[in-house]
Amino acid sequence: MGICFYKLKEHHMRKLKEALMRREVDDPILELLNLINSLDSYFTTSSCAGRIALMKIPKSGKKNEAEFLFKTHYEADFQIVWKVLNGVYEKYKEPIWFKQEPFIIHIAAKDIDSAIGMLEIAHLSGLKHSGILYISPDRVMLEVQSTERVETIIAKNRKLLVNEEYMAVLVEEANKKLRRTREKMHRFYKNIRKNLKY
Repeated sequence: MGICFYKLKEHHMRKLKEALMRREVDDPILELLNLINSLDSYFTTSSCAGRIALMKIPKSGKKNEAEFLFKTHYEADFQIVWKVLNGVYEKYKEPIWFKQEPFIIHIAAKDIDSAIGMLEIAHLSGLKHSGILYISPDRVMLEVQSTERVETIIAKNRKLLVNEEYMAVLVEEANKKLRRTREKMHRFYKNIRKNLKY
């Protein structure tokens, strides 16, 4: 497994470097990515620091066909979200959703013992829904994620389904959950340094 694993790691490190040059990596999670990738037995393949967004969902429901109307990886300003929403909802028959999503990171481990070690740290950090995605001859793939989430439809058929007061509550709750997911992300970082950084 070793040789194939390290070739894969080199490949993904090149991809990460290219993504960084295109500014496609979320700044809040970069320190965690760098830490994991500095460890001999692991590398990252994809990640999201957590975000708040307005999304237009197509009839197919396919995620790769959804369109972001607003997105931030930081706490959202209600006035900006409300202004964007009011500027777009009459344009679309498709549903518009308000979403807050937690941080997520996919990690390749060299072997099953390394995978278990990283999962123990994830669970210690409060990331209880993390686990092994699959095991192949050259790596063990892990998904580490938090659970904080807000997801609700707010417009459909060119009609707004929420009023300003309720939308303000949604944004406030999303910001609160985003703070919580970041706290767990930082706890995960500290626990990796404590338990795996030699």
